[in-house]
Order: sequence, then C-alpha cells, then structure tokens
Amino acid sequence: MRLMLAAVALCTLAVPTAAHAYCRTTTQQLPPNYSPSRGCFTQGLFLFWRNACVSYSINQAGSRNIPYEEAKRVIDDAFGTWMRAECADGNPPGIAVSNIGAATCGEVRYNGDSPNQNVIVFRDDGWPYSDPNSTLGLTTVTFNADTGEIYDADMEINSSARNLSTSDQVPANGFDLASVITHEAGHFFGLAHATDARSTMFASYKPGTAALRTLAPDDVAGLCAIYPDPSIRVVSSAVSANQTIVADACDPNPRHGFTAECSTPKREEKCAATPRPTASWAASGSVGLAIAGVFVARRRRARRPR
Repeated sequence: MRLMLAAVALCTLAVPTAAHAYCRTTTQQLPPNYSPSRGCFTQGLFLFWRNACVSYSINQAGSRNIPYEEAKRVIDDAFGTWMRAECADGNPPGIAVSNIGAATCGEVRYNGDSPNQNVIVFRDDGWPYSDPNSTLGLTTVTFNADTGEIYDADMEINSSARNLSTSDQVPANGFDLASVITHEAGHFFGLAHATDARSTMFASYKPGTAALRTLAPDDVAGLCAIYPDPSIRVVSSAVSANQTIVADACDPNPRHGFTAECSTPKREEKCAATPRPTASWAASGSVGLAIAGVFVARRRRARRPR
C-alpha cells in the first residue's frame, strides 16, 4: 500500500535571464496559482531521462469514442513530431522514443523493484481529479529527487464529456487529440509550460484548432537543451558542476523491465500508521493542458511506501 503525500510548496519564484520561452520541469512544487506568464519556475533540480531511448505503451482499451488503432496512430505521430525536430546543429534531439506495445494496465503507478510501463490511458468514465480548471490531460512523472532523473511517466487523457477529435478538420467545439498528446509528450520529456502563447507547451488550448500539433522553435529549443546529444544530458549545477552527465546506452525498456500488466512489487509493503521512507524518489503530476484562457498550475505529489 502506498501513501500519497502533498509536497510542501515553495513560495519563491525565479525567472531565468536567458531569452527563451521554454521552461523545464523541476523537482520542486509550484506555488499556488502559478502562471507561466510570470516566467519559468527554476527552484529545485531539472528533470531528464538519462537513457538514450525511452518508450511508452498505450492502454489496449483505447477509448469508447476512439478505437485503439486510431488512438495509436495519433499518439505515435504526436511523439514522432518531437523526434522529427531538428536542433540548432542540424541533428535530431539526443533522445529516441518508441511505442513498446499495448498495455493492459491502466493505472498511474511506478514499481521501484519490479517491471513497469510508461502508460497512456483514456479516462472515459470521469476525470479522477477534482480540478476546477477543465484539464484535458495529465502526465505524472516519477523521478529521483536527488538528481532529477526521470524513472517513469504516465499520461492520462480526459475523454469524459470531451469532444476529442482525430480528424484533420477539428470541429469548432472539438478538442484535437493530436494537439493534446503533442503537448503532453513535452511533459513526458521533462518540459514545463512555456511562457510564449505560440508554443505547443503553452498552458492552454483553444477548441477547434490544431495549432499545437506543430512545434514552435522554442519547443524544439527546449527539447534540444535537455538532450543535445544521445550521449549527453544537461542537468542542474547541483548535480554536475559542468551541468552535463553521460547518458546511459539506448534501452527502451522501462526501469526494471517492461510488463504490459500492472506488476505487483516484489517487496511486501504493509500498512502502518506512519510513512516509512524507503527510496529517494517522488512523483510529479503535471496538469498538461487546459481550455484557452485558463492557466493551470502543476500538481505535485510525493509518494512513499508505508
């Protein structure tokens, strides 16, 4: 059994001096009612995948309104949009991503001692978060709290009472699934909400449009800033004095291996009155996208076995 604890919020904002609009997700919680218009939040450590290649799985149930194969087509193309980007040196980003296969598991979870999956799941039967801001997607990223290394990322798509569209022409009241996934994929890679309204990683989306399918130069610059080369990861200075570390060799399998099912941890976890920390990792839920005009603060959760 796991205990979900709300992380303590910081009340200090820091705005970087660099002239760019992309922002990186960090290990620290955002202050309440934070708006990207105030600049990037840089407290804590920057998040990153250390592996040269990562993977995702789509829940095999798809959605009642979007069959699995159609969802797969849109999701694969959305991730491909990031992979087809070109960095300033003319090379692709230094990270690869692939669809490793369908998953039967539809839970947002990370197993610290058994196989995992970075799952993408549709929520048809109600959005399980009491968020007043009409969110369209949520990506929960589990990371090492001491380094910022991402261990796992699970994406939930709000398909309850949402007119999700997979067509080239998005209905006036429709929500373009490709736009939602492309935005959430940015969170998957470690990007936070951008400060420029023209960016795919901006915090809101206008119904009836497909503009977020296309990356802005700043979105590409953000991905390349984290992954400039397959052998290098750009990290916080607290992790490495020169702000770089060597990437791990390409292995698309999730941490501890891949399973399509909801794996049971090997270590028995018993209930107790007081949480017993056993590992230095936490989960960061990033509210990925909201209807236009609504700025959404990211939710942060820390999980520890008990």
